[in-house]
Amino acid sequence: MRYRSAFNALEAIIVVAVFGLFATLAILSLNSARASARDAQRLSDVGTLRAALGQYWLEKASYPLSGGIELGKAGNNADMLTANGFIGRQTTQSAVYLDRIPTPPKGNEFYRYRGGANGYSIRFKTETKTELGDPNVYYAHATGIDSEDAER
Repeated sequence: MRYRSAFNALEAIIVVAVFGLFATLAILSLNSARASARDAQRLSDVGTLRAALGQYWLEKASYPLSGGIELGKAGNNADMLTANGFIGRQTTQSAVYLDRIPTPPKGNEFYRYRGGANGYSIRFKTETKTELGDPNVYYAHATGIDSEDAER
């Protein structure tokens, strides 16, 4: 009797299926990790914006007035936060609170700012579960972050 050392068709199909399963699990895990990293960047960006707006408030006793501006969106003429509010990149003689507005991690998203004399809200969306809760649209204010769109 001679033994053959090759795989038969059924064994080859099983091996390919197992490798396919492992590859699928790896891709899903990688996509989840990427989404978590994007959410961490969003939270960091919003924290940076809140800190700069806090400095603005200390100097002006008000927040930049806007009915709605898309921060981090190309071409919206809001590249920095100065004593004159959100302005485009230019030489300025006024105080600069944030010399570069954070750009969201995905190319087709932005942070939406609405502000008045006594408060503001910054809209952003998470993709995964964070310390804020499940994936959702959230609003940052001077008093914290929640799911309510109100200028406070």
